[in-house]
Amino acid sequence: MYEKHFCLTGNPFTMTPDPQCYFMSESHREAFAGLSYGIANRRGFMTLVGEVGTGKTTLLNAILSSLDPSTVTILIRHTTVDREELLRIILHELYANHGPRRGENRRRSDRRSHSPDPRISRLTRVELINEFYAFVTGEFMAYQPPPLLIIDEAQNLTVDVLEEVRLLTNLEDPKSKMLQVVLAGQPELEEKLLRTDLRQLRQRIAVSARLEPLSMAETSDYIAYRLERAGCTKKDLFTKSAVDSIWSASKGSPRTINVLCDHALVTAFAMGMEEVEGPAAREAVNDVLCVQLREPTVRKPGPYLVSRLDSRSDESPSGDEDHPTQEKRGGRVG
Repeated sequence: MYEKHFCLTGNPFTMTPDPQCYFMSESHREAFAGLSYGIANRRGFMTLVGEVGTGKTTLLNAILSSLDPSTVTILIRHTTVDREELLRIILHELYANHGPRRGENRRRSDRRSHSPDPRISRLTRVELINEFYAFVTGEFMAYQPPPLLIIDEAQNLTVDVLEEVRLLTNLEDPKSKMLQVVLAGQPELEEKLLRTDLRQLRQRIAVSARLEPLSMAETSDYIAYRLERAGCTKKDLFTKSAVDSIWSASKGSPRTINVLCDHALVTAFAMGMEEVEGPAAREAVNDVLCVQLREPTVRKPGPYLVSRLDSRSDESPSGDEDHPTQEKRGGRVG
């Protein structure tokens, strides 16, 4: 609806984790480099932790896109499973995407099959494990790097399933691991890995990556980057006041920034604006998050506190910026 009005070639703030629109903040760049290094050097277990909406899935997709097409990958997103179900999912993904070749130059998309192998459904747990070991050590894998198992939303895995994953990585030759694992999840994953009964798994983690929320400067760069990817030629389509309001309300979460920016563009279009100004951004915040913002608020680093009573006597249009109140840090007015 607003794309033509703002001379855009597409929606700049889609919610799909498109690796082509992947913005590298400082923490994202470090996480990408750390995981890429771990995979290239066959380091075994790796973890990726970040709050909801910080871009874990997008980063995983970017890593998958950067790998050599011959790399055997197993991506699991549904994690409310037991031990046997996990093994069946792994084997299905292996055979569906990387089964024995019928031709040397077959593309991965040509090998893919969404139909489950009926034979796998009849195997016992021991037979599933043996089948997996046979695949990894078989002729097909003789000229391949170790399979890469990526488990998203890993915080949902039970202790028993995490232990099953650890046991699968016991398969190794004298020089390297024959299975690599990336566990990606919310901070609850870190808490779970601190359990005493998971200490063996914790000791095997060679790379630990963490995603942090975007800073205000990174939020400004992120919005500009997404707009540029959508064909925007106008600099500062979002004014500084609008960016400040969006960052203050989103707390630096890329997913929330996308929602607010998309809604702000709709609001600015409806108001006949040529750019997204502060009022449109604050109305988007109010509509989406039900948070009423005053003038653009900027959260300062580190703890600070100014009481409402002390600042009331100094209230003025310019005083809001010089004397931020405690309520403003969260973008809410009591």
